[in-house]
Amino acid sequence: MDQFQIVKFTTMTPFAKPQNAALHSALRAALENEKRWREMQAECSTDHEAIEQWSATARLRRLEVERLEAILAAAEKA
Repeated sequence: MDQFQIVKFTTMTPFAKPQNAALHSALRAALENEKRWREMQAECSTDHEAIEQWSATARLRRLEVERLEAILAAAEKA
């Protein structure tokens, strides 16, 4: 087995499954965080500044979910 074959062998898919599992776990946590954050909306509805801050954080949580979904989709294609 030459050096190229060894590198190719060590970078094959067996390591992709644990990575995908970690991505699934991170995505699940992000979705749970987003859900909890949305449930807190009623608590912030009296103060305009608090509503803006809540909305900004909700957008960031949504972006994190979308980012993890994209990474996971790319990892599953590979």
